Amino acid sequence: MKVISIAPRGYCKGVIKAVNAVKKANEDPMVMKPIYILGYIVHNKYVIKELKEMGIITLDDRFKSRLELIDNIKSGTVVLSAHGTDPKVKEKLIDRKIPFIDATCVDVETTFSLIKDYSNKGYYIFYIGKHNHPESIAAISLSDNISLVEDTNDIPKGIKMPIFVTNQTTFSKFEIKDLIDKIIKQYPNTVVSEEICNATSLRQSAIIKYNKGVDLCYIVGDPRSNNTRNLAIVSETITKTKTIQIETVKDICPKDLKNVSLVSVSSGASTPNHLTQEVIDYLKNYKS
Repeated sequence: MKVISIAPRGYCKGVIKAVNAVKKANEDPMVMKPIYILGYIVHNKYVIKELKEMGIITLDDRFKSRLELIDNIKSGTVVLSAHGTDPKVKEKLIDRKIPFIDATCVDVETTFSLIKDYSNKGYYIFYIGKHNHPESIAAISLSDNISLVEDTNDIPKGIKMPIFVTNQTTFSKFEIKDLIDKIIKQYPNTVVSEEICNATSLRQSAIIKYNKGVDLCYIVGDPRSNNTRNLAIVSETITKTKTIQIETVKDICPKDLKNVSLVSVSSGASTPNHLTQEVIDYLKNYKS
């Protein structure tokens, strides 16, 4: 069986920045301990497990907002995740004199700056993103005149203000095209800034380039990772390749490899490289 190791794959610059910020803080004797991460620093439970073993505490509860999560912190240092944070969280930490480290991805910061700039110019913002995703939650906190648009049913009607459209950075460019087209049809003078991050775009383009004649494609990553999920969608829908999303090599089912002669492997931008390499090594040595 031949294996195509699709590149780029694995950690993007935003993930590297965030994880390194946490590890550096943990090693710095001047940083107050314990260290708390507000939400998953990145969406991969194996990264979270590694940090937990270092004594770093991840605060994540789907029933509580990030404002609520910091209520019980009395001392230590808080790290804000790569996905961005509601400004009210930072204000609360400052008021309570709790030091924090902002690990927001640079690409996310760029999108957030656009939202604030256009909002200040009097535009109404349509933000294309996933409901309950931390990046979307942070984005819609930035303006009073903003709507989260996940599908066509979310497109507001009767907006009289000029419209600005942008998006969650980890979306598929194919996923947002239809929504943008429908928004422009409804609001012809809409200003659009597609803000899919370079890492996401490059990984999606690589899938399209290399998934030619492939019998099966494995996408390695956490189920909570939006960019991982979108890689699998691109592989399945655009390249018409049978695609299976897995977390580790342990998720490979031998029956899926029956009659497979060419298999490709990629991974999400928050997937540790060693997890993907284990999958690649397994497949290269697989004997049916």
